[in-house]
Amino acid sequence: MKNVRIFFTKSGRMKFVSHLDMNRFMSRALKRAEIPIWYTEGYNPHPYINFALPLSLGFEGRYEIMDIKTEDEIGFDEIFKRLSAVCPDGIKILSVSEPIDKTARIAFARFEIVFDTKSSVFFEHLQAFLDRESIVCTKTTKKGGSKEIDLAPKIRQKNISDNTLMLLLPAGPQENINPTLLLDAFFEQTDSEYVCYCVTRTEILDDGLNLFR
Repeated sequence: MKNVRIFFTKSGRMKFVSHLDMNRFMSRALKRAEIPIWYTEGYNPHPYINFALPLSLGFEGRYEIMDIKTEDEIGFDEIFKRLSAVCPDGIKILSVSEPIDKTARIAFARFEIVFDTKSSVFFEHLQAFLDRESIVCTKTTKKGGSKEIDLAPKIRQKNISDNTLMLLLPAGPQENINPTLLLDAFFEQTDSEYVCYCVTRTEILDDGLNLFR
């Protein structure tokens, strides 16, 4: 059995494919590519597929990561070639390699948020909001409850250029902050009118702010 890590992008219409459906899609793609994927054991065996950090519905991703296991020593280049041949527009295989980092080390993600406006007033309000010492909002917990959190100290980096906001936020098994939580708070807590925006996750990083491998 061989551990394999696949890096890919998810864009265009594929951003509207949910995480659950993405799992099913990749399972079918691996089967079509005739990659000898390892199946779990037990009463209901299924192909072993693990996404390092699931992507929110509607987000694009430039550095997505999927782990699989293969039953024989098929080469990384061959997996890249076969899988690339069966992926549709919106999914591009970047590389295939042996896993280096454990997913438990994922700690941050970079996001690119492009707003459908060039209003200088809008971005002045956004900058002032991001510079607040405290940004309190309500977050839904995994158990369906809710709790108040302060987002201000969780924003590791922020930069506005033209109509684009770049953010570095906690992400991973320890803590995960969705940028829409911050943007919802901005529109709710300021006088700014709602503006459409597109979110792209550009990088997944470890606890040392290194690119996750």
